[in-house]
Amino acid sequence: MAPLTRAIQVARKADLPGDSDVVRYTGKTDPEWVVRRVPNGGYTLSLIVQACIENQAGSEHPDPLHVSAHYLQATRTATFEVHLRVLKRGRSFINILADLVQRDRSCITAHLIFGKIPVSTRPLIDFSSGYARRLPHLRHPSEAVVTRMYDEVFGFSHRIRWATDPYLRSQNKPESPARRVSTGGGMAVWGAWIELVDKDERITPASLAFLADCIETMGTLFPKSVTGFDVRNLWLPTLSLSLQWKAPIPPPSAIHSARTVGISVVSGFLSEPQNRHDTLIEIWTAPSNIGEGKPVNGWREQQLCLGVATQMQLMVSSSINEKSGAKL
Repeated sequence: MAPLTRAIQVARKADLPGDSDVVRYTGKTDPEWVVRRVPNGGYTLSLIVQACIENQAGSEHPDPLHVSAHYLQATRTATFEVHLRVLKRGRSFINILADLVQRDRSCITAHLIFGKIPVSTRPLIDFSSGYARRLPHLRHPSEAVVTRMYDEVFGFSHRIRWATDPYLRSQNKPESPARRVSTGGGMAVWGAWIELVDKDERITPASLAFLADCIETMGTLFPKSVTGFDVRNLWLPTLSLSLQWKAPIPPPSAIHSARTVGISVVSGFLSEPQNRHDTLIEIWTAPSNIGEGKPVNGWREQQLCLGVATQMQLMVSSSINEKSGAKL
């Protein structure tokens, strides 16, 4: 049981004779990084990403740019292997196929694109143009209040903490004016500062995959009268998750925290079967840890969007989560 950075460590295995096209990494899923009994979907994707990052280290394509993963069956807290093979190698990009395997079965299959992200952190669209995306959080982390997580569900709740945005959360309530708009509407919104609490932790490219899945969606934000589920008996398994890395992670400084990020979520489009719904996630740098620092002029404009993710989740009974190797 370990902090996130150590919990996603992998080790390369020796190549098998006659199978030089496949590179293998191995590790063990950490029993803390679970939702009820099943390893968090973003955490298991982090294992794949970390294996690919280590495989690409020192190459001309060292940086992850995009991953698209499909979850075939629930993983276990047990040993695993990540099997990698190059699909296409180009001048600017390399395409890699990767499978997370347990008990000789592929649990997750992923397609990754690697390239080289420029060191520059300047946005391509200038803020003065009026077209640049800014950090959507209204409240500086120093002014944010830590809010309760799903401690009985998240095995990792002592490893992270979050401070949710009360204004955004209020927009999901039945009495909110957002529920009565005549056009558009119908989406759940959520935002939070999320902090890795261990002092030696650092945000890494691989950990962004976990952070893209450490969120609330319409499944927990909308009432039972809408979703048909009581949050206490709900499991939200991920069926697919895509993540695009947008900028290099800046070094710790007076304007960028080493272990805290800002998360912004929009979730909706409930449909059958099994209450499928779609979620868009933005992951941003944070100017400080929760309850630390103080706002200065222009602090929002100094933050960078590190990644944008989309995922499709289901809403199912939590009893399915209790079944080993559950298939959906």
